[in-house]
Amino acid sequence: MKKMIFSLKIVGVIVLSLLLFSCNPQEKNYKSNSFIVIDNILGKDLGGNDSTVVFSDVVKVESNQNMFYPDFVTVTLHAALLDPNPILGVSQYENIMLTRYVVSYTRNDGGTEVPAQFEGQLSTLLPVGTSVSLPLMIVRAEAKNQSPLNALIGNPDAVIEATARIDLYGHDLRNRDVTQTGYISIRFADYKDTTTTTAVGPVVKLK
Repeated sequence: MKKMIFSLKIVGVIVLSLLLFSCNPQEKNYKSNSFIVIDNILGKDLGGNDSTVVFSDVVKVESNQNMFYPDFVTVTLHAALLDPNPILGVSQYENIMLTRYVVSYTRNDGGTEVPAQFEGQLSTLLPVGTSVSLPLMIVRAEAKNQSPLNALIGNPDAVIEATARIDLYGHDLRNRDVTQTGYISIRFADYKDTTTTTAVGPVVKLK
């Protein structure tokens, strides 16, 4: 009888340990119950209005000098649950923390050369069911004076049509990894402002 009671105690300890482990908020190797939903991605047109296409001016002339500025988009997104009606309700551990993003490009016009991909750091909390609007750099300033974008400088008839891919990375508050990908079109050109000076650095042919 004593041996049976002792055995039951051991089983009880093991079961309790497993339950505690399953509730541990640091479960890196398990699939998250949450995922990222991208509601929309908006850039700016030449008038500064919201647009589903980013009109990227590769150079601005200020005081007879070529100036290069980054372009930004606004990403509106939220966290959602795989089970929309969880029995125990929504836990704070299902919220998602975004930690970084990576931007890469592909051409839509038959060309192959694109600006280099880059990465940015984030620290943005996405509560389940609540949308958050997040400004993200989509084109770096320095990319506009590098190949292939610098070939557009002083050439008002040239355009590069591309798609930017935004890979978002983060984790829920149980530390389970989550990712999501969004896309937006970009039209690169030297849009007319004033007479453009010669760019610093080499100008290459479009490829």
